[in-house]
Amino acid sequence: MIDKAAPALSSRNLLLHSQVGGEVPAMIVEPGVGGGPFPAVVFGGEAMGPNRFSRQTAEAVAALGFVTITPDYYRGSGPSRPDDYDDFTEVAAAIAQLDFRRATFDVLAGVDWARGQPHIDADRVVLWGYCTGATLAMFASALDRRIAATLLFFPSQPSFPEITEKRPVSARDLLWAIRSPVLLISGGDDPILPPDVIADLRARLKMAAIRHEVHVYKGAGHAFTGEARNLHHAEATRHSWSVANSFLADVLSMRAADQ
Repeated sequence: MIDKAAPALSSRNLLLHSQVGGEVPAMIVEPGVGGGPFPAVVFGGEAMGPNRFSRQTAEAVAALGFVTITPDYYRGSGPSRPDDYDDFTEVAAAIAQLDFRRATFDVLAGVDWARGQPHIDADRVVLWGYCTGATLAMFASALDRRIAATLLFFPSQPSFPEITEKRPVSARDLLWAIRSPVLLISGGDDPILPPDVIADLRARLKMAAIRHEVHVYKGAGHAFTGEARNLHHAEATRHSWSVANSFLADVLSMRAADQ
């Protein structure tokens, strides 16, 4: 997987307050040294819900000097076996029931919390999502013009087959509103993001004059960074991790130079 986090990290759980009501459980991981102000990454976790992968990813990013915030957009009602990648029946049911509007504001609650902390640089708050969490990151970035960077690992709902109260608009139809640089990562064999969908997303980003990078990994499928035996692609995982780190470093250094 990704590099192991440094042992000096500190982590805790807290409840965030959402603008659409209710409290959102979240995991906070902070660098163990220095007083900041730190940049922050708000994670949209994969559809499995809070699990070992999301925890390890948050810790690995925190080890690079970021405060990481991972809201549980299921609010505690997600899949009961979040580390079990052998049966996706329960995960599919959880996604089907998910209120994407509410979940987007749950992710934005993490952004609001980060900007309210004196040890976090409010101008260097990043959205980073995986799978369904990447879809939520797309929505959240479109709604918040101050996001510093948006990293999207294989967003699994770029469009909805039907518009409903819980799915009021397709994420790709809001790409034009994103103001941050965007990194889009996908597998070349991902059935959810086939070449025509990737081409459409790329064209929309270009049309909106959004700085962006798109990396498609040949031989990798959907959720290739996760722990599922039939999905994990080690080489794509390693390379995409390096790409994400370089992208963040570049974007945030440019933002610091502009301040």
